[in-house]
Amino acid sequence: MFGLVGMFLNTMPLNDVYVGTDRRAHKRRTVDERGQLVIPSENCTLPCTIANLSAGGAKVVCDAIPASGTKVILIFANGNCSEAVTTRYADGELGLQFVAPSEPR
Repeated sequence: MFGLVGMFLNTMPLNDVYVGTDRRAHKRRTVDERGQLVIPSENCTLPCTIANLSAGGAKVVCDAIPASGTKVILIFANGNCSEAVTTRYADGELGLQFVAPSEPR
């Protein structure tokens, strides 16, 4: 069997791995706000918690797991609404990208 010494160049211990920078176009802020997630294609409205928010999107915690690319409407506690498209679901959180980005509320 061949020795592995010197086989992997430019390796670093795991605790020194480069993580990178946040590539988001809009600065996000952490919030903890109750809201509602409307899924028009399912004729369904569900309670959700808005975990973070930016001009381009939001992260919400919700019981529903709509497929990526599903059109939704996020209703904030103050009654404002934003149309969005689902982008991902991971660790119980649903990523949303607003259809028409605006300034954060």
